[in-house]
Amino acid sequence: MLGLTKKRTSSAGLSSHWKAELGDHVIRLAWSPGGKLLAAALVGGPVAIFNGETGERKATLPGHNVGTSCLSWRFDSAAIATGGQDGKVRVWNPETADLLAVMEAGSAWVEEIAYGPGKDILISAAGKVLRAWSSSGDLVTEFEAHPSTISDVAWQGDTPYFTSVTYGQLAMFRYNEPAPSRKFEWKGSILRVAWSPDGNFVATGNQDASVHFWYRKSGKDLEMSGYASKVREISWDAGSRYLATGGSPVVTIWDCAGKGPAGSRPIQLEGHEAMLSAITHQHRGSLLASGCRKGDVCLWDPAVNTTRLALVSFGSEVTQLRWTPNDQKLAGSTAVGTVEVWKVGANG
Repeated sequence: MLGLTKKRTSSAGLSSHWKAELGDHVIRLAWSPGGKLLAAALVGGPVAIFNGETGERKATLPGHNVGTSCLSWRFDSAAIATGGQDGKVRVWNPETADLLAVMEAGSAWVEEIAYGPGKDILISAAGKVLRAWSSSGDLVTEFEAHPSTISDVAWQGDTPYFTSVTYGQLAMFRYNEPAPSRKFEWKGSILRVAWSPDGNFVATGNQDASVHFWYRKSGKDLEMSGYASKVREISWDAGSRYLATGGSPVVTIWDCAGKGPAGSRPIQLEGHEAMLSAITHQHRGSLLASGCRKGDVCLWDPAVNTTRLALVSFGSEVTQLRWTPNDQKLAGSTAVGTVEVWKVGANG
């Protein structure tokens, strides 16, 4: 396969560390920035906060009565924000479950929220409304209204800029300026957005079974099509070389080194028997985890070869996969409420 090297081998495996049953669909899963706590948001509303090492339940946040849709940790792990189907954003103390602030996001459903890196700035996206807040509930910026519903937002690394996506456009904003600093237009429905760690590329997963790709500096774009279904799963590796994508039972990886993926054949990792539902690269390492609707979780090292390193099974659809900040553990969740944490170590 293109982009692979045979100079080294990998023998990483997964061993169960702890497991919990929550009894409801886990819609979001997120480690605190320090890696000490793990938050699991249930579609019915509550958010469970676990000790990441022991699995002890530290707190249960009420969340949103009509359903929680998203969550985000503040950079210092001292606060966690949730968004819900009630159109509100709430900020909580994760240790005590005390409610610190409530904000009106501007529409009936909060699609996404995201704390900025190293700063007390929280972006909320609800309908066509995009806003920036402080953790105390103060409105920092009201951004220009979008032409249609905002589907995702993502910060551009450690910069003060973030990106929103909606039907027909990708817009880049500075958190304290209402107008976008730059726009990329594309006639399609964008579902997910992800910046490469080096900030040179931005990629989107789309409704029309494609992946779109822009070079930040030049604005040049590429489209990779032919997926089996819409693409919601996208993840960059730590070196900004490999873009892993879902949209089928096969993990498709585009090699963006050199001249980029234009005209190249992708790396394909075959090991799932159902459509992919989660993909995530390590923050600094080369390992990739993938999950599918059947409930299988696979571990790969695409920089080495296409051989599957490990397989564990939940028995029900994988909804989220998240690496700890130090990459030593992997957390996963399911549609029936299972949360499990695995240690990553050598097989054998």
